Amino acid sequence: MAQKPRHRGFDLRQLECFCAVARTGSFTKAADDLGIAQPSLSEQIAKLEQALDAPLFERLNRRIELTPLGEAILGKAQALLEDAASLPDHFERLREGVRGPLRIGAIPTILPYFLAPILRGFTGRYPEVDLHVREGTTAELVEQVLGGTIDLALLSLPVEESGLVMKELFRDPLYLAVPLDHPLASAGKVQLKRLSEERLLILKDGHCLRDETLAICNRARARFNGQFEADQFLTIFELIRAGFGVSIVPEMARNLSAGCCFVEIEPKASRRVGYIRLERRYLSKAFEAFTSYLREAAESRKR
Repeated sequence: MAQKPRHRGFDLRQLECFCAVARTGSFTKAADDLGIAQPSLSEQIAKLEQALDAPLFERLNRRIELTPLGEAILGKAQALLEDAASLPDHFERLREGVRGPLRIGAIPTILPYFLAPILRGFTGRYPEVDLHVREGTTAELVEQVLGGTIDLALLSLPVEESGLVMKELFRDPLYLAVPLDHPLASAGKVQLKRLSEERLLILKDGHCLRDETLAICNRARARFNGQFEADQFLTIFELIRAGFGVSIVPEMARNLSAGCCFVEIEPKASRRVGYIRLERRYLSKAFEAFTSYLREAAESRKR
């Protein structure tokens, strides 16, 4: 088993005392510069040397010199102090503007159809936001939100998990997708219970739209002639175009479904599209800007 490092923690005050002695070459002058008593400064240096388990200064007759270790860490110590001193100004700049990292996730039946088309507009409006996007199933994204890996997730609501805030953006109608030469292609509406000789194309287990599709079919008492599972919508659309079966798909996917016909389901069916976030989490300006942008995009869909 690997040995644990022998050094203990140290703080910025100790580094400040170390840099002051290295700069002035004197414990007395360094204490005067820092406005503290020399014994206090000596104590801070001793604690730092104890934490590093090595001496930092050679105490000669009338002068103080850095040891090789002291010389080696001086630049890093000065950089740490400079970073710490600039932190308040950096934080204030972050508070004043919309910038900083933002990590979002979306399920595969939302990301390419709703989220991807609006991302360029958001990054154009807020170029200083460092946006990270990932795709995953509902279960994966919920776990990542709860674990703090991502800031929010776009998916179908509701989500049965405590500690989350859920916000609905819009209702996305669901349609029966059939080939263009299908007998139902010219129908305005369809009752699923009247389908019996069709093969149902659905996403594999883990996709929330699969569960919604099966729930709709069960409520309608629809009977299909078998099922075929696919990993993504693009595969399902290709199979529909080939006449291999039919599927229940969201309206937002209409633009990417050339060669298929959407037939309204009777009674109407839809899914709730929204986002989740951790309940106890600081909401940055980047987060607020993005959720506001999502609401804008959702409103534009309703017009």
